[in-house]
Parts: sequence; structure tokens; C-alpha cells
Amino acid sequence: MQTGAVIGPEYRVVVRGELDSRFAYLFDGMQMERVAGTTVLTGRVVDQAQLHGFIERIEELGLELLSLQQTSGRVRVRPTGRDLTGERGESDR
Repeated sequence: MQTGAVIGPEYRVVVRGELDSRFAYLFDGMQMERVAGTTVLTGRVVDQAQLHGFIERIEELGLELLSLQQTSGRVRVRPTGRDLTGERGESDR
């Protein structure tokens, strides 16, 4: 029997334009980095609804979505905060 919470997959989203940090709250839980005329958002997404919400926000801001990649799968985290691969879970960071 598996125990522990399942954390959603990690995504990398790239949009054209450098978003100011004041927009970070629109992409709750994502890390935001400005790179050479683009903004790169990375982080875990709870479910497809949250991912679609991020895409809608990008559209509402009039930004061009350049790429959307899933960079890792779901992770099951033990109650101790260690995932089943031995890596640190979200609660250890």
C-alpha cells in the first residue's frame, strides 16, 4: 500500500516578454525568471484546471505562449517529506 500525498507534475512555461515581479501572484506557486526577452515560469501544477488557468491568464495579459513543457511527472511524497525516489519533498524545501 502506498501512503503519502501526490504532488502534481512540474511544468516549464515560456512567454514572450519580460513580466514584472508584480504579476507573480497571477501564477501562484510558480517560480518566475526573466530571460532575454522572455519570462520562464516553472513549478508544480496541482491539476489540469490549474494549468488551464495559467494559460488563460497568459491570454488575458495579451502574452504570446512560446512553449509549454511537462518537465517531470507526479511525485508521491511520504509523510516524512521524502519522495519515493529519495529526493526531498516540497515540505523539506
